[in-house]
Amino acid sequence: MQRITLILLLFFSIALALPGVSHATPESSNDHACDNIKLQVLGAGGPEINDGLASSSYLVWINNKARVLVDAGGGSSLNFEKSGADFNDLQVMLLSHFHVDHSAAIPVYLMAGYFTHRETSLPVFGPVAGGDYPSTEAFINALISDKQPSVYPYLSDNLYQQASTDFLVFPHSVKATNDIWQKTINENISIKAIAVHHGNIPALAWRVESGQCSITFSGDMNGSSNHLPMLAKNTNILIAHNAIPQQASGGAKWLHMTPQKIGEIAQQAQVKKLMLSHFMLRTIDRKQESKQFIKKAYKGKIIEAKELQFTDL
Repeated sequence: MQRITLILLLFFSIALALPGVSHATPESSNDHACDNIKLQVLGAGGPEINDGLASSSYLVWINNKARVLVDAGGGSSLNFEKSGADFNDLQVMLLSHFHVDHSAAIPVYLMAGYFTHRETSLPVFGPVAGGDYPSTEAFINALISDKQPSVYPYLSDNLYQQASTDFLVFPHSVKATNDIWQKTINENISIKAIAVHHGNIPALAWRVESGQCSITFSGDMNGSSNHLPMLAKNTNILIAHNAIPQQASGGAKWLHMTPQKIGEIAQQAQVKKLMLSHFMLRTIDRKQESKQFIKKAYKGKIIEAKELQFTDL
């Protein structure tokens, strides 16, 4: 018996030492690979001022720091403060398009950066020019340039190095018409984008990746381009904007996805979780109805966006 025991011990010792043999345990599995990534909603509303919500804006937290700001709608800066985020921790700002409910707070954040004593530059990525809408560079210049008529020329030290400059803003236009555009921000953050149809307004959907974890943001879109399923493939969370009810038609349907379209895209992309956001008065009290249409196609978990609440991947 003693000899058998020794032989068994020797066998297991050799097996453990062999290269290429996996000894994974529940603790060392990938079940918790995304525990350090969290989504926080700063604005779950649209352009209305009687819905009780801030306009569209989201934070991606990585290792307990707010690293990515997606859109900057009105009211989001107050929720940014309430969130406990530090503006100095932000490493990139992503803009889906230049409607006011997605971009109005940009100068608020830039001015606030002066009082937080931010010193590192802030890259800002958004769409190219199209129709009556400027490129991202032109948009930022129109806000804070001192070399042309602009809205807030006193913030020009964020655009051009001056004695008073604390940090610089670097705007970039992303051309992602039919293919996915991508860029590595640093070792922890990669971003991807693709053009989507939001009427005739240049618009982007965004995907933020950290390691094998990802969060995808539809932005405002009608779903007709069929681009979002490519970008959102197997993403941990897809944030889809539920701005219109299923019965919508005309201009509203030209700009936004119906609930049924949201469900079809989520199912096609095989997203792990679906979050509904960008509620408007026409949908805010019809969330259950929207979910029923979504569930006809998508069988995964559906979450309602709640401002300041953290969502795990």
